[in-house]
Amino acid sequence: PIGVIFPLSGPNAVYGQTFSKGAELAAKNINAAHELPYEIKLLFEDSQALPQPAIIAMNKLVNIEQAQFVLSAFSGVTKAVAPIATRRKVVVVNGGAVSPELAGLSPYLFNVIPLANDEVAALLPYVTSKLNLKRIMLTYVNDPFGQSVLNALTQQCARLKCKVEAISVSPAATNFQAEVAKIRAANPDAIYIASYGQQQNVILKQIRDGGVTAQVLSYSGINLPDTMKLPAAQGLIFTTEYVGFDSPDPVTRKFVDSFRAAYGSVTPSFYSVNYYNAVLLFAQCAKWLVERKQPVTGSNLLGALRAIRTFNAVGGTI
Repeated sequence: PIGVIFPLSGPNAVYGQTFSKGAELAAKNINAAHELPYEIKLLFEDSQALPQPAIIAMNKLVNIEQAQFVLSAFSGVTKAVAPIATRRKVVVVNGGAVSPELAGLSPYLFNVIPLANDEVAALLPYVTSKLNLKRIMLTYVNDPFGQSVLNALTQQCARLKCKVEAISVSPAATNFQAEVAKIRAANPDAIYIASYGQQQNVILKQIRDGGVTAQVLSYSGINLPDTMKLPAAQGLIFTTEYVGFDSPDPVTRKFVDSFRAAYGSVTPSFYSVNYYNAVLLFAQCAKWLVERKQPVTGSNLLGALRAIRTFNAVGGTI
């Protein structure tokens, strides 16, 4: 079993659907190849993108289902399950959360996604030097992810001599008229949105409806189909993980061909790639252990990860 802790209900379920496509496709392809003496089975639990349900889910997966490898997403969720992973020696792979706190949080936690400090470090030199945007207003959700973006922007602006002001919003907030009024009064060169799911769509729409015309910036989590369809998203600049889908390597070709066969001609999300790769990591480590007649336990999977070090993955190597 591979445990899967994704938001399957609530305002962030759209992420869970996107994450699941990659994980499910990887399990299907690996099982069809018969490279392991057993089939991989994904055990889904609903985190609702909240820490408390995630802790309940993690305990169920580890204590009852005996999962030794778990897929996680969202910064608060991943932070919440990391101590359980450490205590119970269960490998957790995150392909969707971007808080820099997740680096080094647990020896059993691995991230197959660039973290927010990487994204901000890529974006700010471009917008400050190429676009001459020096005064940035950050609108961030007040949780571990949003706080990490605030820290990253503050550090980068100190280096690049730009100025950042910040407005925090509750994760449950749905109306941002007061925040929009503050942004309009401040008249910044750019607005950076650090939220997710439906909330980021509402923030984006209300900023434009409120007459704010400043350049809008964001991170990879804003790159959702529903968001990209919004008229308010026109002109948006954001960072995102690059995947070379035209790469001729067989792992990438297998992913692209099977994804299109399963889901149509739509371009895969990098989130789907990350969780496809996460399941590939498990399969390659499990195969390595089986060949050496070692049990597939969390501590042995960790040992295999450290021993193998380089993995064939979609878009290249990890």
